[in-house]
Amino acid sequence: MKPQREDAAHAAEVAASHPGLWARFARRHLHDYNANATALWLVLVAAGVATTVWALWRVAEMPAPAALRVTLGVAFVVAVALFPVHIPRTKYSIGVADVFVFALLALYGAPAAALAAGAEGLVGAWRSSRRVTSRASTPAAATTAMALCGLAFEGLQRSMEGAGWTPAVAILASLGLIALPYFACTTLPLLAVVAAKNGRRLSLLDWARNYSWLAALYLLSAAVAGVLTINARQFGPEVIVLAAALASMVLALVHFSISRHEAEHQAQEARIATAQREAALNQQRFSAAFTHAAIGMVLVRPDGRIHQVNQAVTALLACEEAALLGRSFGDLLCPGDDRIFERHVAALVGGGEPFSMELRCQGAAGRHLWVSLHCGRFDDPDSAGSGLIYQLHDITSRRQAEGELHHIAYHDSLTDLANRNCFNERLSQAVERTRTDAALRFAVMFIDLDRFKVVNDSLGHIAGNALLREVARRLSDSVRPGDLVARLGGDEFAVLLEQVHDPEAAMALAQRLLAAVSEPTTINGTEVLPGASIGITFSDLGYRTAEEVLRDADLAMYAAKADGRRRVVLFDQSMHERIAEKLRLEGDLRRAIGEGQLSLVYQPLYDLSPYRLSGFEALARWVHPERGPISPEVFITLAEESGHIEALTAWVVERAVGQLTQWRASFADGALLDMHVNISGRDLSNAALVPMVREVLQRHALPPHCLTL
Repeated sequence: MKPQREDAAHAAEVAASHPGLWARFARRHLHDYNANATALWLVLVAAGVATTVWALWRVAEMPAPAALRVTLGVAFVVAVALFPVHIPRTKYSIGVADVFVFALLALYGAPAAALAAGAEGLVGAWRSSRRVTSRASTPAAATTAMALCGLAFEGLQRSMEGAGWTPAVAILASLGLIALPYFACTTLPLLAVVAAKNGRRLSLLDWARNYSWLAALYLLSAAVAGVLTINARQFGPEVIVLAAALASMVLALVHFSISRHEAEHQAQEARIATAQREAALNQQRFSAAFTHAAIGMVLVRPDGRIHQVNQAVTALLACEEAALLGRSFGDLLCPGDDRIFERHVAALVGGGEPFSMELRCQGAAGRHLWVSLHCGRFDDPDSAGSGLIYQLHDITSRRQAEGELHHIAYHDSLTDLANRNCFNERLSQAVERTRTDAALRFAVMFIDLDRFKVVNDSLGHIAGNALLREVARRLSDSVRPGDLVARLGGDEFAVLLEQVHDPEAAMALAQRLLAAVSEPTTINGTEVLPGASIGITFSDLGYRTAEEVLRDADLAMYAAKADGRRRVVLFDQSMHERIAEKLRLEGDLRRAIGEGQLSLVYQPLYDLSPYRLSGFEALARWVHPERGPISPEVFITLAEESGHIEALTAWVVERAVGQLTQWRASFADGALLDMHVNISGRDLSNAALVPMVREVLQRHALPPHCLTL
C-alpha cells in the first residue's frame, strides 16, 4: 500500500500545481463531496490507476500467446458484463462475468484478473451511473481488490501445494478463501466514500445485511471458476471456450425470458397503475362532486346509520357534520313522515325500485323544512352489503307557495273562511261517505244576512265588509271543532256539520248561530243590529250530489225569509212543490205582461176643501185564466224577485198616462186631474226609469206635474 499512498500524494501534488483544472473538476463532479469523501475518493482512484498500470506492465511481460489469451479473456468479460441479467422488481443485476474473472485469476494470475475485474467494474458503472466519480471509483475498487486478493490467491495456492494438497484442491480452496475478501474489498471502499459524503459512519451490520446475497454470488462464481480451471488444465483451454459459449447462450436465453416476463409484468403493472389512477381520479371526482354538490347528499350504511354527508346537507339542516354522522336518518324527519319513509326504505331494501318523495325534516332550533328526497342504492366498499344514497333538495319555499296558492284557491279573501269551492269539495266527500254508510250523517245550514243591502248602501262597502268579517268570526267561534264554515259569496254563508247523531242538537246549534249573528255590533261609530235567516237540511233525504244539498238548504233559507226573517227553517219536500208552483206562476206573469192579461183599476182621489175630484191612483190587477184573481201582494212580489218588475212598471205607467190623457180631454175640469202610480224600490235603481217616463209623458203630451210616482 505504500506505493499507492505515494501515488495519491503525487496526484494531490499535481492537483495542487494546477488549481484551476482541479477546481473546475471539483465544482463539476465533486460538488456534493465533503473533504473526507473527496480524500477517500482520491485515494481509491489513485490506487486503481496504480494497480491498472502494474497489471498492464505484468501482462505485457507475458509470452505473446498468453498475453493474447489474457486480452481475449478480458474482452470476453467485458462482453459478458454488457448483458447482465436484471433481477425483476429490484435495482440489482447478476451475471457470469465474475466466473471468468476468477478463471483468469486461476489460469493467468493476479494481473490478468485485476484487468478483467477493472473492465467489468467499468462496464457496470458506465451502465448504471452517469457520474464520472462513480465510473472512476467502481473499476478502481475492483482492480485494486482483485490485485490484492489475486496475490493472496497465488500465495495460498503455493502454500497448499507445498503442504501436499493436490493442485485441484488447492485451486478450489484458494479461490473460495479469497472470494469473500474480494467481495469486501470491492464493496466496502465504495460504501465508505458514500457514507463519508453523506456524513455518516459506515455500518458493517447494514453492509452484511444488505449485501450478503452478493457475497454468496461471489462464492458461487469462485467455485464455478475453480471447476472450469481444473477441467481446462486437464482437458485443455477448449473447456473454457466451451463454457464461455454455453454461458453466453444461457445468459441470452435467461435474459430473453426475463425480459419478456418483465415486459409483460410492466405492461400489467402499467394497466394496474392506469386502473388505480383512474379509480383514484374517479374517487376524487366523486368526492369533489359529492362534497360540492348543490343538492344535499347522504350516504347511509346498510344498518341505516349515516356514513357521510356533504356540505349542502349541513347547510340545509344547519347542523355540523359531526352531529349527523352515525345517526339514523329517520331521526332527522318529523313525526309521521319518518314512518312513511321507513316503509319505503324497507320496500327498497327488500328488492324494490328507487323512490322519490317529499318529506318534512327537523332542522336546527326546531325549524321544519320540506325536502324532495330521492333514495337509491350504492355499493359500499367498507361493508358486505349495499348502502343507500339520499339526495335532498330544499322545497320549503315551493311548498309554502303552494300552500298559499291552495289557501287562496280554497279560502275567501275577505273573511279567510273556506270559499264555495272548498265547501263543495268537503260537502261532496260527505255525500259520498253517507252513500256508503248511512250512519255518517251530516247537516248543511244556508245562512243569508237580513237587510245587509241596507247596511252596505247606507254605511258603504267598507262597513259592509266589516260586518261580513264580524259575522264570519261569530260563526267560526260558535260551531264545533271540525265543522266547516264557508262564505259562498255576497252575504251568503254555509255551515257543514259532520258526524250529526242528533238532529235536535243540530237545530239547537243553528239557533245558537242565529243568536250569535243577531248580537248588536258597532261599525264606524254606528250600532248595527245584524240578522240572518237560516235554512237547514239533513243527509237523511238521500242526497246524491252536493248541489242538491245546497239547493234544498237554500230553499229552506228562503222559506225562513218568507216567514218573517231571523229564524231557522228545516227543509221539507213541500218546499219543492211551492218552488215549482212559484216558477210556473213566474212564467204565467211574464206572459201576462206581454199578452195584456193584466188590467188597471183606478182609485179616485178627492180634495176635501174645496171638495172635488183631484185625480186617480192606478192599481194593477191580474185575473189568471185558470187560477182566477191573483193578489197584487203575490204577483208584485213575484215580479220583483223574478226581475219582471221593470216591465210591469213600464206597462202600468204607459196605460195610466194614456188613460189620464183621455180623461183630461173628455171632461171640462179634466185639466185639474193627475195620476198616481206605485213603483218598486228596484225601479229606483233602474237607469232606464227616467228616460222611459219622460218618453211616455212627451208622447202623450202630459205635463210632468200631472204624474206622481
